[in-house]
Amino acid sequence: MPVKMVPDLDTQSLRQPAPDIQLEIVLRSGRRLLVPSSVDPEALARLLPILEGK
Repeated sequence: MPVKMVPDLDTQSLRQPAPDIQLEIVLRSGRRLLVPSSVDPEALARLLPILEGK
């Protein structure tokens, strides 16, 4: 029986990017903030105190 050699599969290239989901953040004031999961954490950290009035 003949054997055919194939290159190893690169599992990294087969992975699909994670879908961007919405995260809900409830502020102390009761306001809700919806942000994508891809939001820049540093930008969000700068924004939250402003939204909370600090």
